[in-house]
Amino acid sequence: MPHLDGLATFDSRYRLRDLIEKRGDVLRRARSLPAGSERNQLRQIAVSLRALCKNGKWLQANTVEGVFAVRDNEAALPHAINNAR
Repeated sequence: MPHLDGLATFDSRYRLRDLIEKRGDVLRRARSLPAGSERNQLRQIAVSLRALCKNGKWLQANTVEGVFAVRDNEAALPHAINNAR
């Protein structure tokens, strides 16, 4: 854990793989529920995660991979996101 002037700092960046996996988990959970508000809310979360994974500026600022997540996964990312359905 990095320290700044003796105080602990926390890195709140995500791993791209974890975001994609989380989206798949949320979608699977939503599919297991009957139609209703809880299911719709989970589906909306999955849509939001998908949008974040496609936003290059957000990925650069909020993922461990940073700019490499955008550059290296550009071709594979849409495929990985669509397979999480």
